[in-house]
Amino acid sequence: MMRLFETALFLPEEERAVSSFGSLLHGALMERLPKELVERLHEQDMRPYSQSVSWDKAGGFARWRIGVVEEEAGEAIGEALRQGGGIFLRQKGYEVHLGERKLLAESSFEEIADTFFLQEAAPKGAELSFCTPTSFKREGRYVMLPDFFLICQSLLMRWNRFAKEIYLYDEDLTERMALACQLSKYALRSVPFSIEGHMIRGFCGTMHVRFFGTDGMRRILGMLFFFAPFVGIGIKTALGMGAVETRVWERGRVRLSFSCHEAHGTVLPRIYAYFLYMNKEDFLCRKRKNIRI
Repeated sequence: MMRLFETALFLPEEERAVSSFGSLLHGALMERLPKELVERLHEQDMRPYSQSVSWDKAGGFARWRIGVVEEEAGEAIGEALRQGGGIFLRQKGYEVHLGERKLLAESSFEEIADTFFLQEAAPKGAELSFCTPTSFKREGRYVMLPDFFLICQSLLMRWNRFAKEIYLYDEDLTERMALACQLSKYALRSVPFSIEGHMIRGFCGTMHVRFFGTDGMRRILGMLFFFAPFVGIGIKTALGMGAVETRVWERGRVRLSFSCHEAHGTVLPRIYAYFLYMNKEDFLCRKRKNIRI
C-alpha cells in the first residue's frame, strides 16, 4: 500500500519555509520513527519514501508532504505525523509546530496499473509540475535539465524496486519510453537547493508531454507519471528534491490528475496484471481467465 500524507508546518512569525527545509525535516522525521526501521531505511540504496516542503502564501504556513510506497514505513510515518506537536530545528534555532495530519491519497501498484489498463483509451499525454528543485546525476555529474530518458529511468527504477509482483521489463525499455515522449510546452526555471551547505542546481516549473508509440507504451507512461507524486523524480527525493504533481490526458482532456491540493481521499480501483504491448481487450480477456502475467 502506498500513501501520500500532508501536514501544515507553523513557523515562528516572520520566518518562511523554502524547499530546502525538506533536508532539515528529514532528520527530525527519522527521530520519530522506530530505531529498527530507521536502521533498515539507512541501509537501503533507494528509500521507500519521498518528502517535500512548500510555502502556502495565502495561509501563511508551510505544507509538508510525504509519500510512502512501503507498508511498514507508511504505517510508521503516518503515526509519527499523527502525533503532532513541535519539532526543534537545530540548524535554525527554533521550533516548528505540526498541524493536523491529512491522508491525501492511498492506493497500491495494482490499483494504479488497473486504472490505466482498463480505461477505454490509452493516455495521450501528461502535464508535470515540478514543485521543488529537480535534478539528476549521470556519470558523476549533476544534470539540471528535464531529460526524458532520466525522468523515465527514475520512475521505472522506483516502480520495479517496490512494485514486486508487477515488474516492468523489456529490452531497452527506458530508451523506448523516452522516445515515446515529446515535449509540447514548458515553463521551467533554474532553482538552487541547499543540503548541509552544499548547493545543488535543479529546475522547477511545468512541462507538457505528448505520448507516442504503442497503445501499451502510452498506458505505461501514463501509469508511471501518475505514480510520480508518491516517489518524486530524480535525486535526493527523500531530502525534499524532485516533488512533482501530474495530470494525465486522454484525447486532449484531463483524464486523471494528481495534485496534492486536489487528491484528498483518493482511492483507486483494484487491478491484477498488465503487459507492455497489451491492449484493453487482451487485458480483459486474461483477467476473465484469471491469468497473471
